[in-house]
Amino acid sequence: MVGQTIGHYRLLDKLGEGGMGVVFRAQDMRLGRCVAVKVLPPDKVADPARKARFVQEARAASALNHLNIIQIYDIDQSDGVDFIVMEYVPGRTLDQVMGRKGLSLAGALTYAVQIARALAAAHAAGIVHRDLKPANVMFTNEGVVKLLDFGLAKLTGPAETGEFDSTETQKADTGEGVLLGTVAYMSPEQAEGKEIDARSDIFSFGSLLYEMVTGRRAFQGETRASTLAAVLREEPKPVSHWAPGMPREAERLIRRCLRKNPAHRFQHMDDLKVALEELKEESDSGQLQSEALPPRARRRIGLWIGLAAGLVLAAIAAVKWNRLLTSRPAPEPAFTRLTFDAGLSTDPAVSPDGKLLAYASDRGGGGNLELWVKHLGGGEPIRLTRGAEDILEPRFSPDGATIAFRWERDGGGIYTISSLGGEPRLIAKHGRRPVFSPDGRSIAYWVGENLVGGRIFVVAAHGGEPLAVQ
Repeated sequence: MVGQTIGHYRLLDKLGEGGMGVVFRAQDMRLGRCVAVKVLPPDKVADPARKARFVQEARAASALNHLNIIQIYDIDQSDGVDFIVMEYVPGRTLDQVMGRKGLSLAGALTYAVQIARALAAAHAAGIVHRDLKPANVMFTNEGVVKLLDFGLAKLTGPAETGEFDSTETQKADTGEGVLLGTVAYMSPEQAEGKEIDARSDIFSFGSLLYEMVTGRRAFQGETRASTLAAVLREEPKPVSHWAPGMPREAERLIRRCLRKNPAHRFQHMDDLKVALEELKEESDSGQLQSEALPPRARRRIGLWIGLAAGLVLAAIAAVKWNRLLTSRPAPEPAFTRLTFDAGLSTDPAVSPDGKLLAYASDRGGGGNLELWVKHLGGGEPIRLTRGAEDILEPRFSPDGATIAFRWERDGGGIYTISSLGGEPRLIAKHGRRPVFSPDGRSIAYWVGENLVGGRIFVVAAHGGEPLAVQ
């Protein structure tokens, strides 16, 4: 079909093929932009259930407006050919990014947080993906995750049938006894053809994360049947078996996702997303301790440490005894909830004086993330920005007067705005993760093809010519 025209889309080259259709890179001849067109093969149009699922993919995905979910532009039919037009994402899939050895924990957590955010948004809309696998996770050239292929999505919320809706569309909802998805990443309940909910995606996510950090599938057999059997009855080897030094917290999180019983997993993707964000923060700050040494080596080193410690034990004991006599117990930490937004709230940043909280939230109702600031002393958050594209990664200047952030507008870039409000100012194109220098005169930011590579640039806080420093 390459070279043909469907509707007003000219098919340029084939990008991939799966059970639900063939994907082409195409030219939108009306708008002059590059798009991806997914075509349902003619020999499968006769299958009403498959065609209904094809239509359902467009309806499910088009209802989701999120940075990490592929955007659907159109669904149409031309000369008997059904097709979906969607955002074209130049980049690589997760299986291409992680290769055979997997990713570093830091890289895996960075990607996993974005995938979790996409799934949390889908689940909030009542949509279960059902086919989460490496080939359905794409990365843009800037390392932004895009979740693809809702062709097997199941609407879990109440179906609304309008005056002009065909009730035949509802047949796309697969019930008990129908097996859909990719075997190695299925949940046990999905593998048995049972009715599923969002916890099935959590199991599949666990399988994906396991492979991201180990380079090996959690469940793998020589045949489809043996792989299904492994999903249903076998426990994968501990992550640390393949990735020595894996922190216990990360291994515990993955193990909980992979519980056979859905009741024993994380119950909501939002909870899993928060747990991943906390792990990522600890990993980025160096607080996440790895189990780097095997037991024998730890015991051997422990003997030497014990001998050395014995020489100074008396002196240390005397000092500690004196401190115990004079010190008071440390107060119990108190946790205070700062935001109460109904939707997504992410990327918090506290001003240097500890009085303001800047964060990204979709509480404005437009479906995209905007920049909000809240006084920690109380009161309602203040909206600083208005636009159609997501705003992420706010950071305060050292004096707290300015906030730098990433805005997805016009391909994305670094902007600044007064913490009291005003007009955003473009500082640098194509950057992300802005950080002010200690004197507030410069902003460092990152640019690259994926989140485990790239280069660091520095630009004056008022704008100018960026300087590459790495």
